[in-house]
Amino acid sequence: MIFHITHHHDEKTCPAHEPEKVAATFGQVLPSLAEQGVTVHGAWVDPPGHDFFFVVESDSYEAIVEGLFPAVPMGTARIQPVEDFKARMQKVAQS
Repeated sequence: MIFHITHHHDEKTCPAHEPEKVAATFGQVLPSLAEQGVTVHGAWVDPPGHDFFFVVESDSYEAIVEGLFPAVPMGTARIQPVEDFKARMQKVAQS
């Protein structure tokens, strides 16, 4: 399944000015997801908004949660299953 993840932290928990903290938290998210067998299709960041966005693929919600673990202390994540828009529109048109 494909999932869209939004991770948000605020200015109080932002590690941007602490390189060691960045490396230990957000810097570990992509390797951690890979270790859990999660395929990352894309990862983006909105620095002034304190938001990270990921599109990932996994058969296991639990693997995604475990993969995000390094960033858990920094804020909250919303994990949403999503599907291909064109494929959905074709299914709707056929029904």
